[in-house]
Amino acid sequence: MSPFLIISTAWAVVALALLIIAWWLARIGRTGLHRNIMVFLTIGAWIFVVNYIFLQRYAGDLASFPREYVPWMALHGSLGLIPLFGATCLIAGRLIAGKNKFNVHFNRHHKSYGRIFIAIWFFSHLGGIFNAFFLR
Repeated sequence: MSPFLIISTAWAVVALALLIIAWWLARIGRTGLHRNIMVFLTIGAWIFVVNYIFLQRYAGDLASFPREYVPWMALHGSLGLIPLFGATCLIAGRLIAGKNKFNVHFNRHHKSYGRIFIAIWFFSHLGGIFNAFFLR
């Protein structure tokens, strides 16, 4: 297994555990800790995506996964971006000061969006763990 695959699988396991913890914290009302974990997860996910794109562009070994896995990788990657963009918008809505349509909308619907995004992000992290077995 390549070092990137090992690191990305470890990230998927840690991120999945933190996602479950953040969900639980939100349910019991510990919003400050929930926010901090979600900010960490979102930044970590962006770092992962940028590294993945960089490695796909410049590393020959990652680009050589079997062609029959391309549809799965496209689905997994596309679905993973939905909650990533969503979490980024939710965090921005919480952090941007002032009243504008963007942060008013995301602050008003934070809980609803969060419930949708956690399900998709959960699936995406499980898919990342599953990818480790596909690509070994």
